[in-house]
Amino acid sequence: MAKYLKKVQVLLTEQQLKDLEDIASKNHKKLGTLIREAIEEYHLKKNKQEKIAEAVDRLLSLPEVPAPEDYQKWEAEYLEGKYSCR
Repeated sequence: MAKYLKKVQVLLTEQQLKDLEDIASKNHKKLGTLIREAIEEYHLKKNKQEKIAEAVDRLLSLPEVPAPEDYQKWEAEYLEGKYSCR
């Protein structure tokens, strides 16, 4: 279970608070849980998707590297070079 360490204060109208409390009650959740889930779903999920899209774009923009003609030979040479540096 996540450990919540930081507190955020938000000012709401009386109607906003009442509506959120009603929603939380109908869903058998605490108000804080409802608000955290909304933040996660609306803002943080979108931010994570944007970061993933940027990473994919960076990967796709890498220059092409030709595939080795003899994979086993290439692998042996690669491993030899990789482990000979120790």
